[in-house]
Amino acid sequence: MRKTVDMTTGSPFKKIFLFALPLAISYLLQTLYSLGDTLIVSLARGEDAVTGINVTSSFCFFVIGFAQGLSAGFGIVLSQYVGAKNEERMRKSVATSLTLTLFFSLLLTLVFVFSAENVLIFLNTNEQFLDHAKTYSQAIFSGLIFTTLYNLSSQIMRAMGDSKTPLYILIFCSFLNIALNSLLFITNLKTSWAGWATVISQAISALVGFIVIFKKYPILKLKKYDFRLEFLFIKKHLGVGLPMAFQSSITAFSCMIQQLAFNTLPDPAYAMAQGTASRIDNLFSSILFGSTVAMGVYCGQNYGANKLDRIKQGVKSSYLMGLIFTAISILMNFLLCRPLSTILLYGAEERIHDLIFTYIAIQSIFYYCLCILLYVRESLQGLSKSALTIIGGITELAMRCFACFVLAKNFGFIGACFSNVLAWIGGAICFITCYKIVIKKMEKKLLLTGNIFNEN
Repeated sequence: MRKTVDMTTGSPFKKIFLFALPLAISYLLQTLYSLGDTLIVSLARGEDAVTGINVTSSFCFFVIGFAQGLSAGFGIVLSQYVGAKNEERMRKSVATSLTLTLFFSLLLTLVFVFSAENVLIFLNTNEQFLDHAKTYSQAIFSGLIFTTLYNLSSQIMRAMGDSKTPLYILIFCSFLNIALNSLLFITNLKTSWAGWATVISQAISALVGFIVIFKKYPILKLKKYDFRLEFLFIKKHLGVGLPMAFQSSITAFSCMIQQLAFNTLPDPAYAMAQGTASRIDNLFSSILFGSTVAMGVYCGQNYGANKLDRIKQGVKSSYLMGLIFTAISILMNFLLCRPLSTILLYGAEERIHDLIFTYIAIQSIFYYCLCILLYVRESLQGLSKSALTIIGGITELAMRCFACFVLAKNFGFIGACFSNVLAWIGGAICFITCYKIVIKKMEKKLLLTGNIFNEN
């Protein structure tokens, strides 16, 4: 079996950091090309079109985040079998993941293509942005099956210990997406083309990804009998994947509440500023989101190998690693926020750019809280305790609701800006508490049985 990185041996900090670095770059590039799409739409279709796309971000995250949570959960299950070196289970895990991914992506497509307009109206989307927002989101949801397969292929490679190949495929996907989006600028196509360009590029990237997987890892070449569904095996995958999907959707729903808070502020400039500011914030916080994936793979492999002490060492190492990635994210935010906002909203009033910088500054100061939240949450997911992460998601939802319905009402734009901050602080405290409880239980189980990993 060819495996790029064995996370069960060597220095935990070195293994996690070197694995996390390509992931951080991958997520940064993925967000960057999304920002490039926004720029092209802004130049081709104007402020209303680009704001229409921006205000769909929380809604699209709600749907796509659910699908991404599933595939991330399936990848963690695979990483556990990689750690256990159970090749038959690895192959069956891939087959089960493919089957479940196809089922859920088709279901989500049917539901949200037809309900997109109603959801956007519920979010109080301004009429001048509504048509752009509707057509863009419907395009994205129509091709959801390709997006989920693309994400699954990346998760499979990462579970096998390969964080570099997904980066190379993402670079290819990014250039292809920007090239396709350029047609919008050249030929003046509708705003929905920005969504279709993303779908097409991810469909091609998914195909490339699975070709690479089956060529690079012959042990994963699937046979007909690998697709025979077993209840306990499906249960294990859904037991990890569904809580991660629901947790992602709960977080996304709380972001939709945040979007509603900004949309209902009296001045439309607030929604315009927040929409662009969230794009910039997502760009540099993506470094944190990308690096955290390493913790899921690391804990998953070591959980499968029954190495509890190594898991604890790795989590401690992540706190130091988080300081490095947080410092990079904050520095880039403060240096590039103003130039990016000027480019993305060219010609907008100066006060809108001031509002964008205010939003970014508030978020950046509390990035380390977000970092700890992400690292510990991903570690819990790697230990097959993803159900506990729903508690954290609910905590984030409660904190965002408080900020949106209390702080925003009394302090306006500034109060609404603190919705993410409170969610990160509350979520981090919740996840650290859950992690300590889980580790204590595993220590007792290891003493009694000599084994912490349950293969079924």
